[in-house]
Amino acid sequence: MTAADVAASPAVHLRQVTKAYGPVRVLDVPDLVLRRGEVVALVGENGAGKSTMMGAIAGTVAPTTGTVDIGGEEVAAGHPAAAAAAGVAMVSQEFPLVAQFSVAENLLLGRTPEGTRRGILDRRALHRQAQAALDELGLDISASQRLDTLSVAQRQLVEIAKAWARRPLVWILDEPTSALGPVEAAMVLDLARRLAEDGGAVIFVGHRMDEVLDVSDRLVVLRNGEIVADLSRDQASEEVLVRAMVGAELAQTEDDLPAVATATVLAARGLAADGLGPLDLDLNAGEIVGVAGLMGSGRSRLLHTLFGAQPRTGGTVTLAGTPFRPRSPAQAIAAGVTLVAEDRKEQSLLPAAPIRWNLTLTALPRLARRGYLRPAAERREAARLLTLANVRCRSAEQPIRDLSGGNQQRAIFGRAVATNPAVLLLDEPTRGVDVGAKSEIYRLITDAASGGCSVLVASSELEELLRICHRIIVMAGGRAVADIARADFTKELIMTWAAATAPTSGNR
Repeated sequence: MTAADVAASPAVHLRQVTKAYGPVRVLDVPDLVLRRGEVVALVGENGAGKSTMMGAIAGTVAPTTGTVDIGGEEVAAGHPAAAAAAGVAMVSQEFPLVAQFSVAENLLLGRTPEGTRRGILDRRALHRQAQAALDELGLDISASQRLDTLSVAQRQLVEIAKAWARRPLVWILDEPTSALGPVEAAMVLDLARRLAEDGGAVIFVGHRMDEVLDVSDRLVVLRNGEIVADLSRDQASEEVLVRAMVGAELAQTEDDLPAVATATVLAARGLAADGLGPLDLDLNAGEIVGVAGLMGSGRSRLLHTLFGAQPRTGGTVTLAGTPFRPRSPAQAIAAGVTLVAEDRKEQSLLPAAPIRWNLTLTALPRLARRGYLRPAAERREAARLLTLANVRCRSAEQPIRDLSGGNQQRAIFGRAVATNPAVLLLDEPTRGVDVGAKSEIYRLITDAASGGCSVLVASSELEELLRICHRIIVMAGGRAVADIARADFTKELIMTWAAATAPTSGNR
């Protein structure tokens, strides 16, 4: 076979692949070929069948019917090891890593490091190989660190390095940039292009439309488990993709922002914590303030410090004119400050518990009488929040882990706003959710602000902040380096400040 034949040959071929759970068919792909040398974006709303298709290719999902060929050979269905041996590597949105292991142990998980003899692990070789993989990507991460000491973004980069080190034939990227800042996200997109240029095939799943359109040679749109569009890059635009995803035009939701009151709800002076500050911050009633910055800039630390999840080391904070120093998240919630955390799986959900429990957790004191929970009141509150947040589910009694990422996030928002907070802290509020769910979450944010709530939202998506915020604070090195009014919003200005290269004029 010539080099030209190899380049033109399929990397992945799905034939009559279906997947059904009982009477419900969630995937139906009669024929799909993914070629070497191309980056194919897989696009669709949460629940459209993207995860099922990726799972069928990666061997984590056994199709009900059909076959999956990798590199021209049929691969045993439902066997991840067989798919990996055929050249498939997947970067999962859920980080299938072991928190108690070192970065090196996670990077080479499932692979035998060079130097291993007779089953005895050469730990020096393990760390040497792992550090080389990290250094190749320019990551400032030590192979000897325990994984649970890393941030969500750093764990994402470890997962990417783990897959990249295998130089796969087929690289599946499931929301690979969702936790990353612009610089790290650009690095991942560059790796995807490099793998394709070297003769591999990349399957890219993302909800940031600018990234999807930038990196892809071809875009496959799924709706209700079926392929409804297969487009070249020249045929695709955000409008075309959204119309194919939802089956209609998506209503514009960029309404006028809520009016901002003059009353200051939260004021911080000289606020400092480990890796943060000192910085000053004011939030007014009805104001949506964005927090932008590169990875490691201190965005999450700011929110966690205000929420009482990270100890404050200096400065003062007042809430409605009263000193505010929560020593725990429970105290912050009781005072009227609540957080929607970045990592919903680890920090916000009881995955195996019913949706009802997850919705009413923070409302239990209000729903109890004389120390006893009133089940009927809890069910009514859960039903109210399901409607408020537009959570789509079969029943409030089903486990919340069964919901799509967008519906899980809406449920978390419903729980947060149920406490009628004075201050709502949002850390990457639309991470891993589709365009339709994003619109719903933006509505919940503006509704909360319209009711007088102050909203502080940290996001790595500049388009998101530009769309929903009255002003944007830019952070670098744990400090606020700029406070930009809406009239002055530009991506270039924000990124210049984030990179700590101040423009000749600006609002410091």
